[in-house]
Amino acid sequence: MRSNPEIEHRTDYDLVAYNTLRIKSIADDVYLPHTVDEFTLLLANLDNPLVIGRGSNILLSSYGTKRPVILTKNLNKITINENEFEIEAGVNVSKLAEMALELQLTGFEFLAALPATLGGAVCMNAGAVGQEISDCFVSANVYDSEEDKILEFNKNDMEFSYRNSKLKNQDRFYVLSAKFALKKADSFDVIQSLMDENFEKRKQSQPSLKDPNLGCVFKNPVIDGVKTSAGKLLDECNLKSKPMGGAMVYHKHANFIINFNEATSLDYLNLMKEMQDKVYEKFNVVLKPEIIYAGEDKNEAQIWKSIIQR
Repeated sequence: MRSNPEIEHRTDYDLVAYNTLRIKSIADDVYLPHTVDEFTLLLANLDNPLVIGRGSNILLSSYGTKRPVILTKNLNKITINENEFEIEAGVNVSKLAEMALELQLTGFEFLAALPATLGGAVCMNAGAVGQEISDCFVSANVYDSEEDKILEFNKNDMEFSYRNSKLKNQDRFYVLSAKFALKKADSFDVIQSLMDENFEKRKQSQPSLKDPNLGCVFKNPVIDGVKTSAGKLLDECNLKSKPMGGAMVYHKHANFIINFNEATSLDYLNLMKEMQDKVYEKFNVVLKPEIIYAGEDKNEAQIWKSIIQR
């Protein structure tokens, strides 16, 4: 590639620390930009790069990847102007919730317990406790790999929907940074109570990262115009605690898969496929993935294709 030779670069690099399922996955080439300019240069010159923040909703193949990988952890600049935040793609979103609390600003409470970075949260329109990233979104600087230029996307351009946006599951547009406008809360207690509610909800029903997982496996489906809990449908199929190799459906919430014993990506995919099959057989409902898969293994790719194209 024609990139700056000073950009940090690693070879044969294990990505186990960069995915919350803690899957061991060796990447041939990994780049760690320290500025947005370096990030943009990499995007312009690498062939089909895989961009990873904390890897909280991406299933990496245990067989590794030959795609060049860009880790955004060093893109962590935050600029605050009164109630407006401008945030680089690699910022951990839990930090934003704490910063907003200190300023008595509301809108970021749901981010407090999310193991994600800003870029991924924007792409998937992350949300919890009735809030979504799109609620306070203003605009994003986005690199367009087809036109080789930086664009500014407003809220309409992003085409936000439930756990989705124009930027998810595509290889053309990449978030460099984004702007948000928060609102002044009546008190610090209002903000803290929402954050506490989020933490408590996750504690009661969802695995912590001590039980490595990728968050919800499937999106909540809409049935007859009503959004329905995927976890409830999976539970009614008696899938809680269902094992597959080193992977297992979480015992408290059936829409989570945990890595309990050195799970492989194939374990996860096979279990995911069985979960989808059981719900379809019982309810004639097709569950759609909330996670994404990254790998080149033919067998895994075939299973993934059967899941997303059902």
